[in-house]
Amino acid sequence: MIAREVDTEKASLSSYSLSKILIYRHGPMALDPRDSSSMTPPLMPWQLGSLGSIPSVPQETERRFREPAPPGIATSSDSFIWPPHRRSHSRRLDGSWSSLETKRWPRILGFVSVLLLCLSWAGLLTSPIPEIARGGQPILSSQGAGLVAPSILHPHWPIHITNSSGFNASNGVRHGSGTASDPYVISDWLFNGSSYPLSTAMVRIENTDQHVIVQNCQVIHFNSTHQFDAFYVGKYPGEVTTPTIAPPLIDLTSNVTFLNNDIESHHGYGIEIAEGSSHILVRGNRVDVHPDSVIGANYTYGINVARNTHAVTVEDNIVDAASSRYITIGIHLSDYYVSEQRRASGLVARNNTVIDASGGIHVESSRFTLVEDNTVYQTTLNSQAAGWPRAITLRESALNARIVNNTIRVEAIGIVIGASTLGWNVYGPIVGASNATLQDNTISETDTGIAIGNVSGARIVHATFMNVARCELDLREENGPPGGLTITDVATPIRVRSPAATVLVRWSWTTLTGGASYRLTGSTGTTTFNASFGTSSAGAGSVVVWQPQTTGTLVTRYTLAGPPPSGPSVDLAGLLAVFETPFAVAVVVAVTAGTVLLAARRPRKHARMR
Repeated sequence: MIAREVDTEKASLSSYSLSKILIYRHGPMALDPRDSSSMTPPLMPWQLGSLGSIPSVPQETERRFREPAPPGIATSSDSFIWPPHRRSHSRRLDGSWSSLETKRWPRILGFVSVLLLCLSWAGLLTSPIPEIARGGQPILSSQGAGLVAPSILHPHWPIHITNSSGFNASNGVRHGSGTASDPYVISDWLFNGSSYPLSTAMVRIENTDQHVIVQNCQVIHFNSTHQFDAFYVGKYPGEVTTPTIAPPLIDLTSNVTFLNNDIESHHGYGIEIAEGSSHILVRGNRVDVHPDSVIGANYTYGINVARNTHAVTVEDNIVDAASSRYITIGIHLSDYYVSEQRRASGLVARNNTVIDASGGIHVESSRFTLVEDNTVYQTTLNSQAAGWPRAITLRESALNARIVNNTIRVEAIGIVIGASTLGWNVYGPIVGASNATLQDNTISETDTGIAIGNVSGARIVHATFMNVARCELDLREENGPPGGLTITDVATPIRVRSPAATVLVRWSWTTLTGGASYRLTGSTGTTTFNASFGTSSAGAGSVVVWQPQTTGTLVTRYTLAGPPPSGPSVDLAGLLAVFETPFAVAVVVAVTAGTVLLAARRPRKHARMR
């Protein structure tokens, strides 16, 4: 089992970040059920043999107690359950009470309870569950990040698969046939980079569309200046060392999954998805990139997805990219703009945690990229470059990107929507990250919340700012101020800075009091202006104002005055969704069945016989 020592410099970290790093870096050191010598996978439920019949437990003979009969009333000799003063007996035809009927009540209630339990379990079993088994031998679960079975790793030399014929035991393939239902599985290997200092990658797969999963593998001592990418898919344009599937000279590799691996790199990238690759999944990996230990370089990436890649999902990973000397990027999606033909599409970064990177998640030259439910934070402000560190960046023609429900903490800038620093003079406004939507993001303990440059069509919806030092919005980033900016349902007061020029901004709200009058007030130093508007019957309203130019340290502070919003409306769709859950349906069915049974078994009333 390979265990890493925590750097002594991390000992001074804050409690919350230190605990996260320790958990993410090491994970629970539970014993693995598999024998490390035989490499036999653990038995799954369907592989277990029958446990045999369960022996019956002898039951105690029922005790019967004779009950003294009240005068003039005949009694039954049956045993009773409750004390006499708590019994609820039914009458016989002759007017006497029968305790036999009372014994049916617990039986009926027991039957109803069993029915309810069975229906509840049926609802849970029929609910959607995450897809784990893909055919062949059982594949390890993708829960958590990093290795799931560190004790079973065996050393292996670097793996380089250049076409579909390379999937064999020599290249670490455990099992599989390469189909979607039975992929090749390369798992449980330890790659020691110091033993192969001239190998550029520890696992490299190219020129194939076979389905393959690289799982529960670890890369250590990836320190050599000749080592560039621990895991690599595809190859760079222009390489002719291996054949390509189709022109141009861009390798078309697809259907590769990296699942629950652990990578520690001091020089190269952690995981690289090269140009031309498609349908790639990077899930549940732990990637540490720390270039300070060797001769590093700026823009070292933990996970890099190159331009002209398609349908690539990066989710549930943990990337630690701390560096006090170099600019590091935790997750990099696409690259700077070259042409429309080489723009990426269908890129997703979801539910990742990025720690101490100069740039947490960086999006460039792509269409409809989604960055959702990620956590990006600093334990120390590493990079000394101006404008860094920053949590999420959109630039270089990242069109129609959506940044949704991310949590950002302790950064110089939370989110940057910019234009270009490389190709603006060549391509002009085409390299602006236009039509971006920022929705439901939480930004705290930063210098600036959101910085927007020379882009158009940006929308900020329901952002939450906490403990932002300088201003929540800065309307000057790369190459000038934005155009067509819309701010929706953002709470006031809010501070806006616009040092380059005046900017036209549309403010809108959707949950105000219906049919009411409101006033948006902006105050810049000694200058104050007001913009009044009314709301519709549904509580929607908007107003367009000119954000004045602010010089030096000045900001414009906006406040909204008017009647408080009404309470939230009842979500009927959500309520119906609750009642449509399997458990709710089981409860309704069980209660109905129980009521019918009770009505059917209830003794009929008869007149007392005289």
